[in-house]
Amino acid sequence: AFAAESDAARKVGPNDKLRVAVIGVNGQGGSHVNEWLKNPDVDLVAICDVDPAAYAKVSKKIKDQSRLPEYVQDVRKLLERKDIDAVSIATPNHWHAVMAVW
Repeated sequence: AFAAESDAARKVGPNDKLRVAVIGVNGQGGSHVNEWLKNPDVDLVAICDVDPAAYAKVSKKIKDQSRLPEYVQDVRKLLERKDIDAVSIATPNHWHAVMAVW
């Protein structure tokens, strides 16, 4: 009898990956980027931050990726994209609910 392949050991095809964006990459958002990059079931496709300096800082962490996430400065433009499955929001607290509603 063959043992069922565990979820952790299964191979993930490109069509099985979640396409994710991180909104806000100062502080905690940098941790979001790190964790998404470690997850083999995720493609980090975009990073959104109103501050280009915040993106410049996080871009040092992602420079060796085979496919760099797109930088988007305006969250409204990011949320118009139909190719993103999920976002993680690491902005100041007063923006969380607004972005979740958008």
